[in-house]
Amino acid sequence: MMLLLLLPMFLFLMWSQRSQTKKQTAAIAALQKGDRVILQSGLIGKLVELGERTAKVEIASGVKVEVLKSAISGKDGGDATVVANK
Repeated sequence: MMLLLLLPMFLFLMWSQRSQTKKQTAAIAALQKGDRVILQSGLIGKLVELGERTAKVEIASGVKVEVLKSAISGKDGGDATVVANK
């Protein structure tokens, strides 16, 4: 009886995770050089190079870091830029 209650919850969690993974993969695939990106660590920078497994992000003038593509959360919405300029 308990299994009948837990099974739908488990299936919903699996479906939700799969959907989130698809969205993340699509967002990373749509990135291009010059896009402002946010990394999972909270760093914001400009995408300089995009490889098969890694990406290079310029976080300050002349400072480029190489990160795994999976560490990119997505494009910067622009809100952080306003705060940084104040």
